[in-house]
Amino acid sequence: MSDVTNSDTTSHLGEAAEPGETMIELQELTKRFPGQEAPAVDRLSLKIPKGEIVVFVGPSGCGKTTSLKMINRIIEPSSGHIIIDNEDVTTIDPNQLRRRIGYVIQQIGLFPHMRIGDNVATVPNLLGWDKERTRERVDELLDVVGLDPRTYRERFPRELSGGQRQRVGVARALAADPPVLLMDEPFGAIDPITRNRLQNEFLRLQGELQKTIAFVTHDIDEAIKMGDRIAILQEGAKLAQFATPEEILTNPANEFVQDFVGTGATLKRLKLTRVREVELTDDALTGREDEDRETLRRRLAESDWTAMLLLDREERPIRWLRTPDLRQQQRPLTEAGLPARAIVEPQATLSDALEEMLLGSAGVAIVTDGRGRFQGLLDVDDIILAIQTMRDTEAEFYRAAKLSDPDDEVSA
Repeated sequence: MSDVTNSDTTSHLGEAAEPGETMIELQELTKRFPGQEAPAVDRLSLKIPKGEIVVFVGPSGCGKTTSLKMINRIIEPSSGHIIIDNEDVTTIDPNQLRRRIGYVIQQIGLFPHMRIGDNVATVPNLLGWDKERTRERVDELLDVVGLDPRTYRERFPRELSGGQRQRVGVARALAADPPVLLMDEPFGAIDPITRNRLQNEFLRLQGELQKTIAFVTHDIDEAIKMGDRIAILQEGAKLAQFATPEEILTNPANEFVQDFVGTGATLKRLKLTRVREVELTDDALTGREDEDRETLRRRLAESDWTAMLLLDREERPIRWLRTPDLRQQQRPLTEAGLPARAIVEPQATLSDALEEMLLGSAGVAIVTDGRGRFQGLLDVDDIILAIQTMRDTEAEFYRAAKLSDPDDEVSA
């Protein structure tokens, strides 16, 4: 493994960003705080392609949050340049710059005395949008992040859960439709179950919006899940490696990266594959809540399935029903059997699906679309097959690389 330092960023690290058009470029970005001998950020250079999520990750004190805050100049750089959409924004009015960049932080930062609608409307109001346009945008974004505007627009932040407040923070950052989002550990203060759901919802949104996002986290698992590319930073925000999650897992640049990524690479690779990339069991036995019991019981008896997935009138999963559940007459179908747990959406990772599977009671994950409608089933065998496919692909890659390495041929 070769050592990687900031001095060779252009040759080794910058290449990862070349295929796409660059939206953000950091050129020799440096920050020295008064009274500190070593720079907090030391000549950081990298390119963030348009429409991608680039995650800054590294140990505490490595300068990842300082680097992020220099992009919108909440912290002013000591030297270097910030290029956004081909414009050097290092010396322009920072207030004007920040209105063009969405910003989401861990503490969310909602104004407690303002209603949710007014919080989301903060930047449009600063930009002088008229009331009707602002209201339409607020309602649109609340709906996009899964909060009914009729229910939540007039509420105060204290009336929302932590996950709901985080959604409002994302909506506020998107309000003026900025091309760039900065996200500083946006899901860090939320319980693991809610965090996982918010991550998946955000990835679904990103699939539609295609924003350019610089995202800070201390969690390598979150970086692997969220990032199109990952910048692993050492002390002083020196790049240890800037590459895709696949490359970092299969070809860490040095011992620091290898130690930071840690063990369990096979399980971490499950975060690289989305449920939508796996062929689902789409012929699962299903029934609808408005069908009569005898019809459902006969369908189950004539099938090879031991249980039937009951759907509501909108094709959303409700319960798992077995033959004894369908024979009982005293309980409504919607209360019989077992709840339909382990529900994931197509943008969830196989790691998410496996975790849900282990928590569920049927040994499978139920895949639904963004509206909760049933799409198919995913079982453990599907995940094992995906792991084997990843290993085979990696082995073929290294075999091909070895055959094409001229140094290898000489040594042979």
